[in-house]
Amino acid sequence: MTLLFVEDDSMIGESTCVLLKQAGFNVHWAKTGTQALQLFDNHDYEFVLLDLGLPGLDGTQVLQRIRKVSDLPILILTARDNVEDRVSGLEQGADDYLVKPYHIDELLARIRALLRRAKGATQTEYMLGDIKIIPAAHAVYKNDQLIEVSAKEWSIIETLAATPNCIFSREQLEQKISEKQDILQSNTVEVHIHNIRQKLGKNFIKTIRGLGYKIGNLEQ
Repeated sequence: MTLLFVEDDSMIGESTCVLLKQAGFNVHWAKTGTQALQLFDNHDYEFVLLDLGLPGLDGTQVLQRIRKVSDLPILILTARDNVEDRVSGLEQGADDYLVKPYHIDELLARIRALLRRAKGATQTEYMLGDIKIIPAAHAVYKNDQLIEVSAKEWSIIETLAATPNCIFSREQLEQKISEKQDILQSNTVEVHIHNIRQKLGKNFIKTIRGLGYKIGNLEQ
């Protein structure tokens, strides 16, 4: 999944790019509004992270121009924390607003939430290799055969399938299943992932060492 990141601050930009890439995103970083629009015109993006305080062509102008031709999710990142600026950004087409300094976990959570919302508006099922997932029915099929999964296994499957290029940490997946299990054992996530692989194939979930889990290469 490729996103456009627009930020003129080199320190913030470099650190955020590294963390976004570690989370599984392909990132194109623009440092000016003009560069952002040039990249946008020449690439297909699925998400935009946009700083408002840009030199020259500011973030508000970039937002307006993108919104004229696309409805992809746009998250504003800015130091402007007054209500008027937030309302203005949202009214001009932004989908969400995050004030600097921000924590990377909150940024990733907001990105994933907006991606799920965008997909939910048009997508009623996911096809991942020979696996079909129907969220509304909580149903998983392999080669058109219905596969029985537990509620906790379903939570993990649905989370990973909704954004298949994103990496989710063990702690994030624990949060997803904690509502369905009062007491979590130390290896709970690993046990459920093992069971899912037994049912859907060893390549369905890939372990990213030191980071977490994502949908695997289902062509193998």
